[in-house]
Amino acid sequence: MTPPSTSPTPVPAGITIAATLCWIVGVLTILAALVIGIPAIGSGAGLLFVAVNGLAGILVCVAAVQIRRRKKIGLLLMVIAWAIPTVVALSMHLSSGGSLLLFAALLLAAANWKHFR
Repeated sequence: MTPPSTSPTPVPAGITIAATLCWIVGVLTILAALVIGIPAIGSGAGLLFVAVNGLAGILVCVAAVQIRRRKKIGLLLMVIAWAIPTVVALSMHLSSGGSLLLFAALLLAAANWKHFR
């Protein structure tokens, strides 16, 4: 007697796209932090820029893994990764628009909330 086949539920396209956008944003954020921040370290503000944006990029990459696994913590990490650079920029009296791709990934992931556990 063969056991019944239990195939995993396919990942919805919105979650796959959101995770892919997170990876793209995370890698680009880390690269931008290094490319822009390392030459600016001599001015003093560069170290803060590298630290904040590097942390945000790493958080977005971790969020991409969690979103792909359909874990709700991925959405929380994405919101935190969006908020950290924004709060730091506002505390330094700079304008910050946030990342449009990260916002699109957040909307796609939130639209598929029912698929998360």
